[in-house]
Amino acid sequence: MIPPREQWCIQIEVTNACPRRCANCTRLLAHAREPFFMSVDQFAESVEAVRRFPTQSTPDRNGRRKCIGIMGGEPLLHPEFPRLVDLVVDAIPIENRGLWTGVADWQAHRFAGDVRRLLGDEPSASTKPTPGRGYLNHNPHTARVEHQPVLVAIADVVADRDDRDALIADCWLQRDWASAITPKGFFCCEVMAAFDEIFEGGGGMTVDDGCWRFDVEDYYFSQIAKWCPRCGVCLPLPGRRDSDNLDDVSRSNLQALQRLGSPRIAAGDFCLIETAAGPRPADWRPGQYIKGK
Repeated sequence: MIPPREQWCIQIEVTNACPRRCANCTRLLAHAREPFFMSVDQFAESVEAVRRFPTQSTPDRNGRRKCIGIMGGEPLLHPEFPRLVDLVVDAIPIENRGLWTGVADWQAHRFAGDVRRLLGDEPSASTKPTPGRGYLNHNPHTARVEHQPVLVAIADVVADRDDRDALIADCWLQRDWASAITPKGFFCCEVMAAFDEIFEGGGGMTVDDGCWRFDVEDYYFSQIAKWCPRCGVCLPLPGRRDSDNLDDVSRSNLQALQRLGSPRIAAGDFCLIETAAGPRPADWRPGQYIKGK
């Protein structure tokens, strides 16, 4: 794992409301009992905490521009989205702003003008430096999209502790993806933030200017120890089509979700997984969730 200052992006998750219920969603949205919407004050604190990340963090080893993302759920469902944009525009250079949306035609959305204020008239789909344009991750899920099993706990399906630790330490998602800020704090991995929300954890680190600067072993170990054994992203398991409308789940997570009243589990929309995959395939590309791209 790498410290957040070496990651390419910090996501600010402004809501878990979403019109979709994708299979194996990294946000675990189909298991939420009710939606949350980050307050404008919380969002302002989050932006202030990360405003120096693009310029003072370690350059991305893949040459990507450092990014502060607005993410959900579906962020365009946030009723105060224009006010959130105001705060980002005042604090973050346009080249370092990002938006993740699944709205099919965002240019016809009531907040389309605010998206343009945030990202420019012609947002870039490239993570490479693009002067004068922000980054738009637009995924309406019309292509073939596959998500890795998130809820297959590595502790359930990999018996050897050393093997588990090695897989967790080499997790592709934490290394290549993003930290996240939610109303419950700062997390050194977006999926950890989702687990904390769904499984009613104790929250993340205090959101301040230091939250993304520290070494993993000194400040984020408790998050890793608590949530990584319950996650399956690092396992070389096959992905599932987003439209399958169910989640792959191992036994311990299934039991916990049943106790917590997960709507997806209550509906029986899950597949119980009790064994791990074999060796990692040479062509395993879990981060390439849009297949054929």
